[in-house]
Amino acid sequence: EGLIKDTSNISPLCNRSKKDKDNDSNYFEEYSHDKSSSIVQSEFDILELGSIIDSTGLIYNPLLIQRYAYSLLTKPFVILSGLAGSGKTQLALAFAKAMVEDEEKQMCVVSVGADWTNREPLLGYPNALKDNSYVKPENRVLDLLIESNKPENSSKPYFLILDEMNLSYVERYFADFLSAMESHVNIPLWKGEGYDVPQSVSLPKNLFITGTINVDETTYMFSPKVLDRANVIEFKV
Repeated sequence: EGLIKDTSNISPLCNRSKKDKDNDSNYFEEYSHDKSSSIVQSEFDILELGSIIDSTGLIYNPLLIQRYAYSLLTKPFVILSGLAGSGKTQLALAFAKAMVEDEEKQMCVVSVGADWTNREPLLGYPNALKDNSYVKPENRVLDLLIESNKPENSSKPYFLILDEMNLSYVERYFADFLSAMESHVNIPLWKGEGYDVPQSVSLPKNLFITGTINVDETTYMFSPKVLDRANVIEFKV
């Protein structure tokens, strides 16, 4: 559980000085997911991460922060479940802000709508009224995917946070993502050329997706297909 005061002063973990790293006996190195991937090996300190989150005014059990961090390292898709106001979204936000250099480019927070029935709110669609034109979603999800796929950004973490993820049927609007997680193939977008949208995008190893959910009469339950592809953490107040 947790209450947030202000996360604007979070200092990213990547900005720690070399002196701080050398003096920290608990400092260790981790690969994000797969040692055979193109991501450069990065140094990760779970204790320092906990201290950064604590400095925001959030109060979490340190074990919860560790579970969330290691869940993302194991599977880059994590579902946070719990009552409204238990701090699910704030944990995901504070964690992401502590890990990125540029919040505008490396983070995207999306409130899922109750009327989402297809992939267009996340991936956009080809413009049928204008040749060789693609309509991007205003929430910047597609921009985040494109940035995370660039070779020069392969060592940077990118975070997609889907708030109230089960207000709509996840299997409908998130189907392309679920398929890509299982098959490791690209998500096709369109067949056009000469635009700033590629014909397809992948879910790279440096992209981490977190969904928050409430379980009540206004939401939908997940199918085994969704749960199989995610780590689930339940918040208890």
